[in-house]
Amino acid sequence: MVCQSKETAEEIMGIIKRKLIEFVLRDFYALKDLDLKEFKEGLAGLKAKSKMTSEPPRTTGRICDITKCLVEGYTYYRIKSRKVTSDRKVMYIHGGGFFAEAFKAHWDMCQRLVDATGCEVYFPIYPLVPESSSKESHEMLLKVYKELLNDTPPDKITFIGDSAGGTLCLSLSMLIRDNGLPAVSELILISPGFGFREMTEEDKVRLQEIKKHDFMIGQFPVLKIAALWMGDLTPEDYRTDVTRGSLEGLPHITMFSGTYDILNIPARHFVQRMEDEGHPYLYEEKDKGYHVYALSRSSRKEFELIASKVKGEDRC
Repeated sequence: MVCQSKETAEEIMGIIKRKLIEFVLRDFYALKDLDLKEFKEGLAGLKAKSKMTSEPPRTTGRICDITKCLVEGYTYYRIKSRKVTSDRKVMYIHGGGFFAEAFKAHWDMCQRLVDATGCEVYFPIYPLVPESSSKESHEMLLKVYKELLNDTPPDKITFIGDSAGGTLCLSLSMLIRDNGLPAVSELILISPGFGFREMTEEDKVRLQEIKKHDFMIGQFPVLKIAALWMGDLTPEDYRTDVTRGSLEGLPHITMFSGTYDILNIPARHFVQRMEDEGHPYLYEEKDKGYHVYALSRSSRKEFELIASKVKGEDRC
C-alpha cells in the first residue's frame, strides 16, 4: 500500500529550501534589531567570518573560458562558451542585497547564457556594504561599461541583473544616460530590489500575507541596508533609490517577479509607472513565484525568453 502525501514534490522541495535558507541567513537576521552602528559592525564581522568570495566556481571554469580582468583596481570577469560564439555581450550584475558576494546560482546562469546564445558575459565584482556604498559601486560599474564599449556597439549589449543587481542595471543605465554615453539595447530585471517608498493600505495588508511565504527576504532589514547603501548620497539620488530616477532615454525593460516575493509589491508599482509613462516593457509575473525564481533551472520558459532577448530575436 502506497500512502499519498498531501504535499507535492515541488512543495516538499520548497520546505527543504526554506529551512536551508533560514539556517544560512540565521546569523544575518539576528542583526536586524541592532542600531545602525552595531548592525554595520556585526555585518562586517559576519562577512569576515564567512570568508565568501565572488570568484567563479571550479565547475564553471571547467565548462567555460573565464578571464579575470582589472579596471583601475576593480575586478571583473569575462565568460565565454567553448561551444558557440556570437557578437552579443551581456553585463550580468549579481544580486545579494548589496552586501553579499555572488552565489553559484549567478555563475550557473551566466554559464547557461553563454552556451545558449554564444554571448560573452562581463561579470563585475562591484563594491558592497558595509565596506563601500552606492557611489563607489556605480563608479566601478560605469568603468566596466566603458571597457565593454571599447569593442562592442551598444545595440549588441544587454544588461541583466537579479534582486539588488536588477536595481543596479536600472540605476546604471540612468548614470550612463546622464554621462552622455549610449544606452544598451535591453534591460532584464529579475526580481529587482525596489524599495517600499509608496505603500497603500492594500499593499500593507498584502505584504503581511506575502511574508508568510517569502522565506528568502521576508524578514530582510531593508531600512538598515538602505542606509548603509546610501552612504553620503541623498535619499533623492537615483543611485540610492532608483524609483526616483527618470526613465527617459532608457532601453526596453523586461522584468520578472513572483507573488511570493515581498518585492512583488514595488515591482507592480513600477510596472504601473512604465504603463503610465509609455515606457516600452514586458512584464512576466509568476503566481506563487519566489524571489529570483527565474534563476532556477526549472524556469525554462523564463530562461528561453531571456536568451531570446540577449540574441536580439525578441525586442517587443
